[in-house]
Amino acid sequence: MEVKEYRVVYSSRASKFRLFPIGDIHAGTKHCAENDIKRKVTEIKDDPFALWIGMGDYAECITPNDKRWDVKVIADWVEQSNVAESQRKWVKKLFEPIANKCIGLIEGNHEVSIRLNNNQDIYLDLCRDLSVTPLGYSCFIRFFFSRRTNLGDTSTFTGVFQHGSGGAQTEGGQIMRLKKMMDMFDADIYAMGHLHSKKVNTIPLLYLNVGMNIRAKVKVGAITGSWMKSYTEGISPGYAEMKGLYPTVLGCPEFIVVPNKNILQVVG
Repeated sequence: MEVKEYRVVYSSRASKFRLFPIGDIHAGTKHCAENDIKRKVTEIKDDPFALWIGMGDYAECITPNDKRWDVKVIADWVEQSNVAESQRKWVKKLFEPIANKCIGLIEGNHEVSIRLNNNQDIYLDLCRDLSVTPLGYSCFIRFFFSRRTNLGDTSTFTGVFQHGSGGAQTEGGQIMRLKKMMDMFDADIYAMGHLHSKKVNTIPLLYLNVGMNIRAKVKVGAITGSWMKSYTEGISPGYAEMKGLYPTVLGCPEFIVVPNKNILQVVG
């Protein structure tokens, strides 16, 4: 588990930041919603208050020596003699316009699989391509938001981010997976990928401050969605369709931070 500090200097008391957890793109399969993820990248690029963190599984990374390989679902632009490398280049080009807004990249199980089975670390290559921090499979991040006119006026939040694991399919199972994460770690923001679902959770808390006054705060969490369709007309079925899994909700949630008021929200 990795640890990172991330510092933001802002000008206006009204500044409202949006943090997007982007993962489970699975670029290189015909089931990838390429136009949708490109629109999200443009949205992040055009918003001066947008930040993002990579949540893993950026590319499909399934090669011909893998039992999951199915040439019928491989995107036309993928070089079948150099699958993972061509997919890495596509992801690099996708993220380059917003690399300066990236907090770092989490490693996903598809990146782990290609590294273990093919001795090809496209995850670290992507981090180097974009000059961003490798955050491992899970990480703590301490956020510091400071006003430009008074750098001592700083709001601090702690986030826990992980790619995730398992195959919880029911809504209750997914919510419990997220709740377990939020119970395991002491933080304000929680994000988990892998489940190809988009769920958000806000837990209100009361605490006693140093002045012996009861105060309220929240911790916010999300399962971070997917950019891979479960069912696609006219394309050979993928894993989700053959297993009869629920359709995915494309997109990702967003965490909203208003540092001057110590406001945290999650929507999506």
